Amino acid sequence: MNRLKTILIKGQVIFPGEVIGFSADDREKLKVQLEAYDNDEELFLLRFKSDDDNERKDSAYTETNGVIAKVESVNEKDNGVTEVLVRAVRRGKLKSKDCIAPNEYEADVEEYVESEEGFDRMIRSLHLTMRGYSDVNERFRKNFLNDLLAVKSLPELLGGLRLALNLNYEKRKIINAAKTPIEESMLLMEIMSEAIDRKEISDRIKSEVDKDISKNQRDYILREHLKVIQNEMAKNSGYENVTDEYEEKLESIKLDEEYKEKLKKDILRLNTSANNGPEGNVIRTYLDTVFEMPFGKNSEDINDILRAKKILDEDHYGLEKVKDRILEYLSVRILNPEGNSPILCLVGPPGTGKTSIAKSVAKALGRKYVRISLGGVGDEAEIRGHRRTYVGAMPGRIVEAIKNAKVENPLLLLDEIDKTSRDYKGDVSSALLEVLDGEQNKTFRDRYLEIPLDLSKVLFIATANTLDTIPRPLLDRMDIIEISSYTENEKFHIAKKYLVPKEIEANGLKDVQISFSDKAIRKIIHNYTREAGVRNLSRRIGDICRKCARESLEGKKSFKISEKSVFKYLGKEKVRYDEVEKEPKVGVVTGLAWTSVGGDTLSIEVNIMSGKGTLTLTGNMGDVMKESAGIAKSLVRSMAKEYAIEDDFFEKNDIHLHIPEGAVPKDGPSAGVTMTTAIISAITGKKVRADVAMTGEITLRGRVLPIGGLKEKLLAAKLAGVKTVCVPKENEADIAELSNEITDGLKIVYVSDIREVLDVALVK
Repeated sequence: MNRLKTILIKGQVIFPGEVIGFSADDREKLKVQLEAYDNDEELFLLRFKSDDDNERKDSAYTETNGVIAKVESVNEKDNGVTEVLVRAVRRGKLKSKDCIAPNEYEADVEEYVESEEGFDRMIRSLHLTMRGYSDVNERFRKNFLNDLLAVKSLPELLGGLRLALNLNYEKRKIINAAKTPIEESMLLMEIMSEAIDRKEISDRIKSEVDKDISKNQRDYILREHLKVIQNEMAKNSGYENVTDEYEEKLESIKLDEEYKEKLKKDILRLNTSANNGPEGNVIRTYLDTVFEMPFGKNSEDINDILRAKKILDEDHYGLEKVKDRILEYLSVRILNPEGNSPILCLVGPPGTGKTSIAKSVAKALGRKYVRISLGGVGDEAEIRGHRRTYVGAMPGRIVEAIKNAKVENPLLLLDEIDKTSRDYKGDVSSALLEVLDGEQNKTFRDRYLEIPLDLSKVLFIATANTLDTIPRPLLDRMDIIEISSYTENEKFHIAKKYLVPKEIEANGLKDVQISFSDKAIRKIIHNYTREAGVRNLSRRIGDICRKCARESLEGKKSFKISEKSVFKYLGKEKVRYDEVEKEPKVGVVTGLAWTSVGGDTLSIEVNIMSGKGTLTLTGNMGDVMKESAGIAKSLVRSMAKEYAIEDDFFEKNDIHLHIPEGAVPKDGPSAGVTMTTAIISAITGKKVRADVAMTGEITLRGRVLPIGGLKEKLLAAKLAGVKTVCVPKENEADIAELSNEITDGLKIVYVSDIREVLDVALVK
């Protein structure tokens, strides 16, 4: 019997050969362990009977059996914590325990050794049981069996068997309570016998099931078992049945009784089907989708028109007419919230801020903002959803957007509505007719959802680059707001106020001294970008900021981006603007064209050669432009006497009309007056003024018809150095709406007949 200092432990059962770690949380235990380590003494580890912190911690509440242990190492961590590792050496029994200080004990300990009578018989019994256990536990057979069969000492055999059986906490407590090795052996054999019995029963049941029941019966039994297991799992989550959760949600959802009854039938089908089978999964997916829909949930609008105006002005420079139209629209919604809202369609070139305007409107109203990209969508089911009978069916994008918004009245942006397509799967534009019709969309029915959805509360805003590809019935349902190209001055203010600060922050230069001079910004706009919007301008500013970011990491502290340093960062100038001819020439006329990146000048050249009256057209022209050239030739022939052209001129001469940059596609009717002027100049030998540009569609009778894209065309004329522009008389109202910034410095001549154009353009 030894007198040993005792450490009481909780929540662990330690057997010989195992290691337990102690940290500095318990200073009293640490003191005892350190003394034992310094004096090379053994300790006695004894556990409490209960793991409850509220139980008293004295000898009446401790186990009798414990382990004699030795402090193996003491480690000081970097954070000042002391870690002690104690290894259990052998079993011991408590005889008596005395308190030597608060929570410190010394115990009389007797080693766990009994008479060896019956040990040999027990070893043989253990060997027999272990062989039977190895038949049901492959891991035990491969890793432990042979080594354990070679052990001749019962205490050593028990130690190895405890490790091999990988006992859980409860079983370790039972084993620890054994008073003798014989009793411990009986407990371990009982544990192995239980495992053997379970395996035998399982094998017998499997054999009987395979023998007596058919495949259908087996499937039925498995489904029933699965249902029981799922119900048990549902109980653990607070529900008595797997469908209870859906029934509870059904009570709270705001739907007509007709559709609630339909959902009840689906829930009942789910309850009677294999929950994880194909049918069960389809029903669960459908019910989850329905109950995630925000039926009856709406966000509160912020009806403050002054706040809306402030937000639009803060987020966008210029665009005064666009902002005024949107504020008018919001005013009507505030005064008549129950009325049908018009569908706004923002039309303009890329990069002019259409999407950001929609975000600002959502911000001004305090509505949720969701976006649907329609570019390239050609399947009608993307809008209306798939029928539930199809494998992989899902709701349409409209339903998904409202589900994600979690309210019935979000602002929904239909981006790139002009780029939808039509194929064998249906017409997306036709599917949008119901969505965007205020009289029909109150009961929009998605094919998957099969429950009417009120879209009248949704604020729809569409964006498009052109109206040409939008079908007329769809266009008729939308209010068009045109966003035209920005002038260079507008781009300058946008860059200075919005783009430069945004790119500085995006490239991590917020804490670096960096500034762009006004001349540098204007040079980037004029010589490094050519676009209607500001998207490429933002990219070029970003290019400079990225290079500055690298230089800042290399040691440079401040950056001043001047007009000269732009070349250093962006390289040679990327954009070259065509300038008009310096001197008047025969058969060369400057026209004006609209492109997706803004306006452009269009030089048209005509040569006359001996031939058979053939009209040759080159320069990658579209069908409409070719027709305009044919009209121009016929018109000139009809005017032959007025301009002293010989009667047989067109039978003896060929006309070759060319538009430079032959690789660039060109189309449209607005070059009609330009072609006519060039042909008459080439035939009569009269020069055309170099400082005159023109635009307008021509008729066979010589009338000049109105055209579009006038703002962009005038900007292009101004950049090219044009002084006088001939514009169709019917476009006079459009000119009146343009700012002085565009028209200043230009002499605009309104013409209604080709003769008026020729009077201005031909040198007398």
